[in-house]
Amino acid sequence: MGYHYESTATMQRDQITVLRPGLVFDGTGAASKKNTIIVVQASKIVYVGSEQGFDIPAEARYVDLPGKSVLPGLVDSHIHLALGTYGGYLDVMKDTDGIQLATGIINAREMLHAGITTVKDCGARNRVAFDLRNAWKLGLFDGPRILVCGRPLCITGGHFRFCNDNECDSPWDVRKRVRQMLAEGADFIKLMASGGGTPGTDNSRPSFEEEEIQAAVQEAEKFGKTVTAHCEAYECVGRAARAGVHTLAHLGFTKPDGTRGFDEEAVRTIVQKGLYVDPTLQTASAQRDSLREKKKIGTLTEQEKAALEAAEYKVKIKQENLARMLRMGVKFAAGSDGWGLGKCTRLVRTLELMVESGMSRSDAIVSATKNGAESIRMGDLYGTIAEGKEADIIAVNGDPTENISVLRSPVMVMQAGRII
Repeated sequence: MGYHYESTATMQRDQITVLRPGLVFDGTGAASKKNTIIVVQASKIVYVGSEQGFDIPAEARYVDLPGKSVLPGLVDSHIHLALGTYGGYLDVMKDTDGIQLATGIINAREMLHAGITTVKDCGARNRVAFDLRNAWKLGLFDGPRILVCGRPLCITGGHFRFCNDNECDSPWDVRKRVRQMLAEGADFIKLMASGGGTPGTDNSRPSFEEEEIQAAVQEAEKFGKTVTAHCEAYECVGRAARAGVHTLAHLGFTKPDGTRGFDEEAVRTIVQKGLYVDPTLQTASAQRDSLREKKKIGTLTEQEKAALEAAEYKVKIKQENLARMLRMGVKFAAGSDGWGLGKCTRLVRTLELMVESGMSRSDAIVSATKNGAESIRMGDLYGTIAEGKEADIIAVNGDPTENISVLRSPVMVMQAGRII
């Protein structure tokens, strides 16, 4: 049987687990601590401190992790667990809902074993995302805590229109769609503020007008929910920032001529309003990295040479823009934007690219722990190692604040007090 943390907590109410690692990085950005234990009872962390400071019962279970660092379970703030198996958007549309749901289950298991204990699923077709989350809650499979938007809102003919029953074309229409998604059980709202990879859309041009985006934010706020916006086009970043979108994803700053810029005024608004940015740096890196390998052995076709040049440009400009945003004080919530069978465990690659851009390793980890939780208003539940929080904890070899890549191979994954 799979994992359901509420029932697990009930069954293991008296179970005490004591973690004794070499280092503890609590996810707040504070320096790692030595000589620190973490005591877990059922699903909760009940103590963090010196071993002498807690009266450990004789029946407690000890998990010794010498030479290992522990940190909060990772949060991927942008994933598509159940968005097709193989190929591009045209192929995605051909998969049945059942195939996509099965894909989501496989991806979820892989993510959990990769140390990702919470995800924001940013869009799937029909009711697939809701069914996936609800099946996880029933304990039908192991996976991260799954938060869903259901179907992303788009304009008529817009990006992700293939998700069905999600198009809207006026502020009032947007409000109705927000209410509909929340009534269906959405944990947050996602909207496509520009075009994207869906055939017939253009990622260099905005879609929703500013007042439409503002309507989505206002309506979501009425129900205590947050909004995430897909923002590839240069012009849509400012619209989303001024409208108060809680998390702005991608920030491609793509212009109609195909070049990428930087809207300093929009970024200042993001900082002033305390909004989060999910830069999804890894989206072009997988293609770039594989084409670089082919280039080394001289097997690139002319088409692949053009693709490599485009990918190099995209990653370079996005990294430069991240560095500028970092200096301006932007808060980041890291997401991989992974989708497709077996392609949802690339969050650490995103963190590596953020570090390459000039972010400290500590801040990169915070973007995938504390900030990931707080950006969806769940910082009181998870995201840091602290008393009263859910015991979502991973262990890795070495010190991730010295080498971020050690996060690629967790040696222990605990979710809500259960070691996976």
